Amino acid sequence: MPTEAQCRDTGGIIVAAIFIFIGVLALWDTFDYTDADSFVFPRTVAGAMIVFCIALIAWSLVRPIDAATRGAESTPRRVGLVAAMLVAALLMPYAGFLLSGLLAFAAIVWLAMYDPWTRRRLIVYPLVGSAIVLGFYFLFTRVLLVPLPIGRLFIG
Repeated sequence: MPTEAQCRDTGGIIVAAIFIFIGVLALWDTFDYTDADSFVFPRTVAGAMIVFCIALIAWSLVRPIDAATRGAESTPRRVGLVAAMLVAALLMPYAGFLLSGLLAFAAIVWLAMYDPWTRRRLIVYPLVGSAIVLGFYFLFTRVLLVPLPIGRLFIG
């Protein structure tokens, strides 16, 4: 039977602390920016990342421990999730934000799914995923006026 210390998500706590450090560096870097259009987005993202990482660390330290489910995680799934995001990022200049975002979402849902696929999930997940990707696309392009890659495959 693992001890309480062995059941804590030590790796997650360490990675969250690293991301807090990166967020602080990103915030610090934005103080040299003079134009508000240049520093609002990075400060918002860095601030949110810091807050969520602190919340993750706090939750990891105070949550109830269930030793029975410890070890249910899968390293190949974790590697696959990172690989899917990297492939999507590398594909983005060629396929554009929308197509690479939809492909990344599909790959991540497929890799991260622990529960069995049901007919409802097969219908709802693609619809919700498409709505999320399209929502972010229109938020960034129309509201925040951030230019996103269209993709070389779709240009001329």
